[in-house]
Amino acid sequence: MSMETPRLTNGVATNQTIRQAVTDQRFPLGTRGVMSDGRAFRYASNEGIALVAGQFCQSEAIGANFINVAVATAAAVEATSVDVTLGGSETVVANAYEGGYLVINDAAGQGISYRIIGNTAVAAGTALTLTLDEGVHVALTTSSQACVLKSQWAAVVIAAAGHVHHVAGVPQFAVPAGSTDIQYFWLQTWGLSAGEDDATTAVGAPLQSGATTGQAEVNDGAAQLIGTQLVAGVATEFRPKILSIAP
Repeated sequence: MSMETPRLTNGVATNQTIRQAVTDQRFPLGTRGVMSDGRAFRYASNEGIALVAGQFCQSEAIGANFINVAVATAAAVEATSVDVTLGGSETVVANAYEGGYLVINDAAGQGISYRIIGNTAVAAGTALTLTLDEGVHVALTTSSQACVLKSQWAAVVIAAAGHVHHVAGVPQFAVPAGSTDIQYFWLQTWGLSAGEDDATTAVGAPLQSGATTGQAEVNDGAAQLIGTQLVAGVATEFRPKILSIAP
């Protein structure tokens, strides 16, 4: 019997199982897929080292040069592209932010987020042009400031020690390294999954990313809640958990 593949929100079955990585991207990053038992997954990419089954992964860290950046050119209502001036001396390849978001965080247009469907390649000090999937809702001025974010499921890595990151999900197989060829796969975000513990953990304990890379520990109320312990946890073992990262 072939393995069940996740179904999209419209009920259509996908053509990639939850234990398969491919180098041809088949769905937009962040696409939601659901199994018949309710487990949920998001379509993700690995652009670095191999990922371990059952270890928690984090979204790519957002650099300071992409936070609170200036809108370089005023953008009128219904404009479908926005130019921003990144901080520092960043170089960005074309379409690296496809599937990400432009969040206007200050001044004209603040409080509105837009999905990015493409971007220009830029060298250090050059304005970055972002193409949006809708027209600008409130006109932007050169006083407007924004954050430029990749998809939460783009270029995921094994979760770093500590809690200063966003946990993206748990792979259900050993995902090959994507440093040469980007690997695309389904990353589990909801429902029952194995997950590595970094300490003894009681049944029913709320969880957060652990003090050791890729592991989970009891949530302290100050970090992202990622799930619940289903059976007593043991350090370095992959005990069952109910994930609650993204439905």
